[in-house]
Amino acid sequence: MPKRVAVLLLVFAIIFAPKVAGKCTSDQKEVIAYNCALYIYRPRPGGAPETWSLCCKKVREVMQVTDMECIVQLLTPKEQAFYGKRFRDLELICAIRPTHPHS
Repeated sequence: MPKRVAVLLLVFAIIFAPKVAGKCTSDQKEVIAYNCALYIYRPRPGGAPETWSLCCKKVREVMQVTDMECIVQLLTPKEQAFYGKRFRDLELICAIRPTHPHS
């Protein structure tokens, strides 16, 4: 019985594991920083990119292989303090939301 429990736990862990174990590149960070610069480096709140924008397209491409927290970890401590939240927010801002069927 304990072996079955261990096997089930292992299967569960594999199926529901995070999509990334900290593997991201500075190239991925630069792609997001370059394409989303108008939002990330904006001096005031606001100016979020549209989901159809090139910024969001690039964010979604990167998010297929890693997560934004990994990208934020590539920033310097000073960059994290100033821009970390904006990088993290892009993951939510750029998500494609399901559309509701018309009634």
